[in-house]
Amino acid sequence: MKPEDDPWLKTAHENADLLDRENQKLWSLANPIRNGLPVITKYQDFWNQAKHITALFKELKPLARSDRDLLWKRFNALCRDVKEKQKAEYGTLESRSEARADEIIKLAEQARLPSGTPASALHDLVERGQALKNAGDLLGKCKHEMIAKHKKACFDCIQEIRKTHDAAWEKVKAGKPRRQSKAESHVRENLEANRERYRKAVSALENFQIGRDHIRTFLASCKDPEKAAVANAKLAETEARIRDIGGGILKLEQWIADDEQRLK
Repeated sequence: MKPEDDPWLKTAHENADLLDRENQKLWSLANPIRNGLPVITKYQDFWNQAKHITALFKELKPLARSDRDLLWKRFNALCRDVKEKQKAEYGTLESRSEARADEIIKLAEQARLPSGTPASALHDLVERGQALKNAGDLLGKCKHEMIAKHKKACFDCIQEIRKTHDAAWEKVKAGKPRRQSKAESHVRENLEANRERYRKAVSALENFQIGRDHIRTFLASCKDPEKAAVANAKLAETEARIRDIGGGILKLEQWIADDEQRLK
């Protein structure tokens, strides 16, 4: 019997064709990732399409068992390939991020004031202040290459040392009291508020990154294709949230830098 003469076979073939087309879309999203080419698409695009295909496998009926098995095998192999690539890239990013953090913290430590530095040591304060600025500038330059926990460590170190510098400058200025303008007071209040928002955002980002690592750990040992597809979809959602928070952090970093510059 020809497929067109049997409604079940006709629908099954149509469903198989639809799944095959969706798999082809997934393949096109994976190629730039798998071949090491410039990543035109994001991993999120790939996993969103994978989530869509997983839903189709559940919803499309009828579907011949042989077609389903073949299409699912191709789909699962592609997901596994991209997952391994994604894991490898994250490992490289973490290693590079740690090296950058070590470099920035080492530079910031050069700005640390020795205990008991007298207010008269103005030249030393200026020199160390330049080293602190260099550390902040390097963090701003390299932040796109760093993960949240390393950026937070650098930011906290720089802020800790900056507070000692601010206190030292207050001693220097003590002999020249002046009335703080309303504008300056507003900038200081805004600066502290943004620093607190930054700390909270970085903390939230770390929590999502921890969640992402848990999902990746699960995926590394998951043998169930359907559970893996669901987990990969959750991973894509988590990474989207990470990008959103990261974008907010970038804005806060710029606002903080602008306010610090106004107060100089």
